Amino acid sequence: MFGKRRFLRWIGTLVSLVAAAWLINQYGVAMSVVSGTSMAPTLQDGDRLLVNKFRFLVKEPSVGDVITFRDPSDQNRFLVKRVIGVGGDVIEIRGGVVYRNGIPVRETYTSSPVEGDDHGPVKVKPGTVFVLGDNRQLHASRDSRYESVGLVPVNLIDGKVEWILWRPSLAASL
Repeated sequence: MFGKRRFLRWIGTLVSLVAAAWLINQYGVAMSVVSGTSMAPTLQDGDRLLVNKFRFLVKEPSVGDVITFRDPSDQNRFLVKRVIGVGGDVIEIRGGVVYRNGIPVRETYTSSPVEGDDHGPVKVKPGTVFVLGDNRQLHASRDSRYESVGLVPVNLIDGKVEWILWRPSLAASL
């Protein structure tokens, strides 16, 4: 009887740990790896990120948040972009400058103006966000300017990027 009770306690502990890990991964925090350069110079290819999944369960995304979300054209793929506009905002790109509600957006996180054609104006619908990659070179980022992404529904947002945990370019061998 002692062996059976110990075994059942062990199984109960294991099930509890698996359930806790699943809950944390689904609603708490997760790790993500950047693939590509669409968020350069802020994020680099291979960066390991800590994503706060809980934040958007209790708060709406804000302008300036760097978020991960399910690719609207391929739900098995995640993208990472910066929120430029939220519900009610009017976004326009003219002459390489991003405008929110008619006012030029001060973008200290990017190293170049937006290349390519002008875009908009686009009114951001409630329950969606307008996102751009920080890399503003022509065709460097598939974001809300492109039909395959467009306005991102809030329910596709996975979480807010909180920290870069590790950057491969900083790793060195002796």
